[in-house]
Amino acid sequence: MESDTTPFAQPDLDPWLRRRWKGPKLWIGLFMLAAFALLYWIYNQRVVKASFSDKELQAAVEFFSISSTWTVKETVDTEDFQGVIVVPRISFRVRNRGERELGPLFLLGVFSFMDTGKTMGEGYGMFLKDPVPPGGESERITLTSAFGYRASSADAFERNRTDWRRSYVEVFARSRSSKLKFIKSFYISQRIEGVNIDVRIGG
Repeated sequence: MESDTTPFAQPDLDPWLRRRWKGPKLWIGLFMLAAFALLYWIYNQRVVKASFSDKELQAAVEFFSISSTWTVKETVDTEDFQGVIVVPRISFRVRNRGERELGPLFLLGVFSFMDTGKTMGEGYGMFLKDPVPPGGESERITLTSAFGYRASSADAFERNRTDWRRSYVEVFARSRSSKLKFIKSFYISQRIEGVNIDVRIGG
């Protein structure tokens, strides 16, 4: 008795494959996959590669050409006080010591009294909107405290220097997705911009 060794017939898959390739679900899936790949590439280029780590930001930012002064913010003429309000100010330029473009750069200056550490005021702003290349240098940047001393006039500080408490500023920076990071602190000089000083300090 002979055994039946006839092989099973192989199905013809060509029509099924042609239908799948022409089907809308396949093309929608391919489109979604391509869109996801494009979005991931854009995110990687603009966010991941463009972001700064805290250490990288600290290493990249170098302050130079530093100058500090006090400046007359406004004139006051009230019943209990006539004079001016003087506030501390610091200015500097930034050199990019990093390996990538630096900017935009948010800077915060916290002005405090040296003897107590109590905060006097803050100055802040967004700078380097045109990024600085590696080794490049920025234009002059100025941070001015919102608060300071009341003074009887803009030329009296020297005679009352003992009443003029010394101060300093701590400068913090943030760029792109980095955290706000302390960079450096500076003493504020005891002089008023444009005046050979001597101002009586008010309360």
